[in-house]
Amino acid sequence: MRAYGAVDSTRRTAHQTETANFWYGSSLTLYTEPLRVALSRSAGSVAERAKLVALFHIASVDTQIATSDSKYAYLRWRPVTAIRTGAVDPDPEWTPLHNTPAHPDYPSGHTTYAGAAEGILTALTGPRTAPFELTSPTAPEVTRTYADWHRLTAENVDARILSGIHTRSADEAGVTLGKKVAAYVLRASGPLLR
Repeated sequence: MRAYGAVDSTRRTAHQTETANFWYGSSLTLYTEPLRVALSRSAGSVAERAKLVALFHIASVDTQIATSDSKYAYLRWRPVTAIRTGAVDPDPEWTPLHNTPAHPDYPSGHTTYAGAAEGILTALTGPRTAPFELTSPTAPEVTRTYADWHRLTAENVDARILSGIHTRSADEAGVTLGKKVAAYVLRASGPLLR
């Protein structure tokens, strides 16, 4: 993480920097288009499509609550703090590619959101879709093509590390938490959406 996430990294490739920039934006903004794609390709009734939107957003909100609760329960420091002041080979001049948010590292909010989105979209539309294009306000010149929901999650995990703002353990824990939230929302939604 130290070598790839630094602002002046000599190991991070141009494609990896593009990935970091692409996923730096708001998860809500970045996952709106995949939700629209799922809706536009759905053969379901209006009620079934409304259920997809409702469950997607319920999981999104619940995910943010679970993430905040976990961040302040674990209080893990961010890479910038660990690298600058840690007991092993500190580097007080190290700077991440992107600005570090002012809350704890673990779990990653972006990847928690990604895990929840993947969980809902996979459960209600299947794991794969016809290829679709996605753009990002934080990488305006870039258009990416996706054909499955998991690839968005995997790139999001890598992007947070390449940005220098999360550890891989925080990212992976975020995905796991997000998928658990999605599974709970799907289980508990029966009475809510009758």
